[in-house]
Amino acid sequence: MDFKIFIFYFLLVFTVVTFASGVLFYRVSVKYIDKHMEEDGVYPPCWDKGIGASVSFYIFAMFFERSRIPTPMFDGRFVAKYTRTLDKIIGAIHLVSIIGAVLSLCIITFLKHS
Repeated sequence: MDFKIFIFYFLLVFTVVTFASGVLFYRVSVKYIDKHMEEDGVYPPCWDKGIGASVSFYIFAMFFERSRIPTPMFDGRFVAKYTRTLDKIIGAIHLVSIIGAVLSLCIITFLKHS
């Protein structure tokens, strides 16, 4: 199989997994974490109107301590506190698939222009 086609299939798989894990993470994990954060007086971002735009903020707050610092856009102090193992698994799948999709795009672009 040609390397370009192989990378294209990787991109296709990573893209599908990114969208699926993003929707699943929002439906399962973000709703659960938001419910428990509201009990501590921290409310979900007002700019996210249910479209899942805050998914990456939650994933970064789960895995990277620096992202837990409260900012005007997002207060991630309690995200790691209420994260379950299932949330970490879905978040890791989402993070890896995004990285894979970006790397695949970079390789495809490089091969196209070389």
